[in-house]
Amino acid sequence: MAILAVLAAWWLVTTVGMVSPFILPPPAAVLEAAQRLADGYLGASLATHLEASLSVVLSGYIAAALIGVPLGILMAWIRPLAILFEPLVCLLRPIPPPAWIPLAILWFGIGLTGKTFVVFISAITPCLINAYVAIKEVPPYLISAARSLGASNAALLFQVAIPSGLPMIASGLRIALGTAWATIVAAELVVATAGFGFIIMSGYRNFESAIMAVGMIAVALIGFLMNLIFRKIEKHVIPWGEHE
Repeated sequence: MAILAVLAAWWLVTTVGMVSPFILPPPAAVLEAAQRLADGYLGASLATHLEASLSVVLSGYIAAALIGVPLGILMAWIRPLAILFEPLVCLLRPIPPPAWIPLAILWFGIGLTGKTFVVFISAITPCLINAYVAIKEVPPYLISAARSLGASNAALLFQVAIPSGLPMIASGLRIALGTAWATIVAAELVVATAGFGFIIMSGYRNFESAIMAVGMIAVALIGFLMNLIFRKIEKHVIPWGEHE
């Protein structure tokens, strides 16, 4: 209902002329711009723009998950590792991911590697922190019960702590995916030759607000679908977790 109300208000204020089409394009203009994008925009098809954004997001996100989750688990399980890495995490965590964009350009150039690095930086924090908290908050009685049955330290970690913490670890991965998607758009606003951030910035530079609107709507829809798919997978893989 809320979406329908927003669409109705959008149509109304643009139809009666309450807002300039330059500031807020009418729905008809946005649909026309969407058709332009589908036919190809600035030398690239819509599939090319989608592939450009998704390739960077998935590269950075997968790297962040493969490093952040194991590191968070080990920091929670091995105290010396927590003492070693906690100051670094606390120091780097407040830096917003877009602030890394200039350094990424300086270090890696404007290609895939630089944007992947920015996405990696944005996604690793929720992966690491949720994994750390998930292991730390494993109910002590589960550890005690398993230990009383003769479980080794490795068995306690892999058969008790990690399965118990998987729902929270999955939540961190889902948050990281959304953060990664938002960050790649920010990175593409600065340096890119394709992608949805590139579409939005090109619309801004060419004074085409309808193109900007299409890019933003596409980003929202793809982000929504990614979250929906992740939740479906999460329910299937972790049926014992609490799902909304």
